[in-house]
Amino acid sequence: MEEKRNMPELQSAKSIVLITPAYNEEENIQAFVHEVKIHLSDYSWMVVIIDDGSSDNTWKEIERSAGEDKRVKGIRFSRNFGHQAAIKAGVEWASTIEADAYVMLDVDLQHPIDLVPQMVEMLNDEVHIVQGRRNDEGRKISFVKKFTSAMFYKVFTLLSGIRIEGGTSDFRALDRFALDFIINNIDKDAFLRGMLPWSGLQTEELCYFPKERVNGVSKFTMRKMCNLAMSGIIGYSTRPLYISLVLGSLCLLLSLMYFAYVVIILAIGKETAIGWASTIACILGLGGTQLLILGIMGIYLGKMFTELKPRPAYVISQTV
Repeated sequence: MEEKRNMPELQSAKSIVLITPAYNEEENIQAFVHEVKIHLSDYSWMVVIIDDGSSDNTWKEIERSAGEDKRVKGIRFSRNFGHQAAIKAGVEWASTIEADAYVMLDVDLQHPIDLVPQMVEMLNDEVHIVQGRRNDEGRKISFVKKFTSAMFYKVFTLLSGIRIEGGTSDFRALDRFALDFIINNIDKDAFLRGMLPWSGLQTEELCYFPKERVNGVSKFTMRKMCNLAMSGIIGYSTRPLYISLVLGSLCLLLSLMYFAYVVIILAIGKETAIGWASTIACILGLGGTQLLILGIMGIYLGKMFTELKPRPAYVISQTV
């Protein structure tokens, strides 16, 4: 761990560290830094931009911004490790900086930077986290994305017992206490949207209307959304294992009932039509249930395997 450093002395008594993941966002780096300079001019601030293995000129733009302003720092991954890994790297770097607030936000400018001062001022001795909650009213979002997003939050809450409100994003402000909690407890396969509500730390919500992208398109594909959802559910709930137990018990019960039916039919001397359809149906039903149960158990074992391996969650190839 690096020795803790103080923020540069600027105008305000309050200091902010911005943690910003970026993946193929070359067109937004300069604009993001420009917006930070405008809206945080009354604060001491520092921003660390984590290049998550971009294949475009994102890193060159980060180097350019860092060369123009010493308050801009950059971390470059050796490859694409994922959005949550980038946040994890930013949090671990930010922990070496003494500041009043630590703000996570995306570099695509959809998280309104002009709300950062309000989020910082909402932090106090009782409120450790200010969580941004997206309001999609009036936005043009595909039905599939809106439906899957709503279903994820409901399923996650149902399975884990941890309530996550719809629209919760990785736009949040933390005080030093909350940051230290993350540092000491974060998993390799991080899922902060579940971890922070699970902690029970006092949280205030701030609703915001996301801005439209000016440059580029979202890199958060459906596959990445599914992986994040799976990671969250497996990481914070054991209920799928109990669902497997219920399904197995149900199949066993149905099998015993069918066996009893056959015995009774034979006992009363009635003839039954013997066919392959019912047999195949039973085999497929039981086989499918067994594979489902094994699949769920396999996912949990894979999660344990990943967490126990000494490999890091990310590899840094360069810093600026």
